Amino acid sequence: MSDVNPAEFAAGDRPLTPETFSNDSTDGTTPDRKKPEREGLPSSYRMRADGATADHGHARADLHYVDELTARRSDRPDRWRAAAKDAGTTATDRPDARGGRMDRVFAQLAEDLATIGSAAALVGGDASPMARRLNLDLVRSETWRAAWLVRACSLLDRPHRGAVKPRPLAAVLGAVRSGFASECRLAGVSLRVQASDWNAVVSIDEPAVVAGLSGAIIATLGLLDQSEGASVEVNATAVGGELRDIEVLQNDVAVIDGLAQRFFEAGVDRPGGWVAEVGALTAKAVAEQHGGTAEFEAADEVGSTVRISFKRS
Repeated sequence: MSDVNPAEFAAGDRPLTPETFSNDSTDGTTPDRKKPEREGLPSSYRMRADGATADHGHARADLHYVDELTARRSDRPDRWRAAAKDAGTTATDRPDARGGRMDRVFAQLAEDLATIGSAAALVGGDASPMARRLNLDLVRSETWRAAWLVRACSLLDRPHRGAVKPRPLAAVLGAVRSGFASECRLAGVSLRVQASDWNAVVSIDEPAVVAGLSGAIIATLGLLDQSEGASVEVNATAVGGELRDIEVLQNDVAVIDGLAQRFFEAGVDRPGGWVAEVGALTAKAVAEQHGGTAEFEAADEVGSTVRISFKRS
């Protein structure tokens, strides 16, 4: 496999491996120590103090601004699920599943736009270089996620008739690589992209494949939860002008019991929440649209692989 060559991309495309910077978050083991505030963050932000917890019971009352904004979507309020619970129903019981998903999308987009606005307001003025860089990464990360979410739900909710065209594999992988660069820096996660033939030209529906691959990465990032220092690897195989398969791997966390068999199902509780679910469903939908399949494998101890296979002529 040949590694991605960063020189192939625009000059503004920065490496994905996060640069070292101070992490002021704590795990709650030193309650007597006052946490320093991070520089250049919106003054209107208030840390949660309601005792809420993430999917695996981690306390979130002392999360600082960056942790809140870069937290996996599973940590954010699931308004529709709470309403369904009050009504005595579940996500799979609701007749209009598409309407329920779009309710979530609109709520998520409103939250993302508020984050983007707060971060953008602190980019200029007297902000320090560190504060500007931090908030620019927040803007880019949230913008990429929001745009992906809209396209992913569009692919899931209506028949898709994309145009299959010859495209350089480097351009496809490069778009995904660039899109996740800011989030990887903020979350302390590295993303490594490899290709069997970096110069291959493959016939695909590029926007759909980018959305499907991004969905597989988002579902995998959900598995990692808050595992700073973790890594995700993308391996693409192209043979004879055909894109054969793309694998998204992680070797840092174990997959929770029962998820491997239901990874591509809706309504399954999983790390990363409903956005990770949309990611998995999108990866599967894009594979099937190209005449292929999507598979998920969990390693015996730690690690997992999402494999998107495409039709072979």
